[in-house]
Amino acid sequence: MGTKSTHLDVIYDYNQPIISGGVSTGVQPYTNFGQVEYTTPYGFGNYNGLQASLVQQTVNGLSVRAAYTYSRSLDNAPEELESNSGDPPNGRNYAAWYGPSDFDVPHRISVSYVYEPPFGHGKAMFNSGALAWILGNWQTSGVYTFYSGHPFQAKWGSESSQLDPYGYATAVPKTVAPVHYVNSQSCWFYISKNSTCSAPGASVTDPYADPGNFVVGNTGRNTLRGPNTNVFDAALVKHIPIHESWNLEARWEVFNVANHALFGQPSGDASSGGVASITNLSGDPRVMQFAIRVNW
Repeated sequence: MGTKSTHLDVIYDYNQPIISGGVSTGVQPYTNFGQVEYTTPYGFGNYNGLQASLVQQTVNGLSVRAAYTYSRSLDNAPEELESNSGDPPNGRNYAAWYGPSDFDVPHRISVSYVYEPPFGHGKAMFNSGALAWILGNWQTSGVYTFYSGHPFQAKWGSESSQLDPYGYATAVPKTVAPVHYVNSQSCWFYISKNSTCSAPGASVTDPYADPGNFVVGNTGRNTLRGPNTNVFDAALVKHIPIHESWNLEARWEVFNVANHALFGQPSGDASSGGVASITNLSGDPRVMQFAIRVNW
C-alpha cells in the first residue's frame, strides 16, 4: 500500500536572515521587523509499505495472529507543535529537508495469541466435579511487539541562532565519517564529544564536525536511528460462573513481562557533551495489575 501527500502546512520564520551559497549573510529581508511566523503549504511526503499477516483460527483452544509491516515514510514536513526533527537550516528551501519522516518505522512485527486449556464443563478433560470448577474456565493471552527505532536529527545546536536568531532553523553538522552505533544508553553512537564513549575499533572516527560559523552543514534530515522497541504483554483470566445471567471475571495482566528497558531517543546535538546519550524512557518497566469484574 502507499500514500502520497502534497501541500502540507509548514511553519518558518519569513524574516530569517538570507542564506546564499550555504552561508548565512546575517541580513534580514525586513530590517524593521523581528520574527515573522509564516505558515505555507510547502510540505510533501509519501509512504510505501508491504503488509503481511498470518492467522490461525481457534484449534484445540488456541488461536494465533501474526502481522508484519515493511515500510518507508519520507517527507519534508516536521510535525509542527510536536516533538520533531526541527525546521530546515534554510526555511526558504524546504525541499532540501526531504528525508525519513519523524514517525518512520521500517519494520514492525506483532504476534498475538489466545489459549483456553481443555479443562472444565463442556471440555475434554476435568469436565465435572470440583476439578472442573478449579481448573476450568481459564484463558491466557499475550501480544509480542517489535518495531524499529524512530529516526532522529543530528544537530550542531550551538550555532542554530546564527542561522535564525529566533530559533526556527536547525543547524546541522558537517558529516565527515560513517556513524558507528554502540547501542549503549550512555553512548548510542560513537562520538568523542561524549566522554563515556570509547571507540569500538581503531578505524572509527567522529562522524560529525563543526560546519563553521554561519555555515549550513551537509548532514541530511533524520539520518540517525534510535532504539528498537521489544515488548511482550500477557494476561491470565479466570471466568467464574455464578448464575445463568451473570458471572465473575478475575484478570491478572502483566505489561512488559520481560522488563525490557524501553529507551527514548538519544541526543543528536553534536555540539554538546551529552550527545548520543539517552536520558528518558519511551515506555514503562514491568507493570502488573489485577482486577475483578462482574458481568451480567
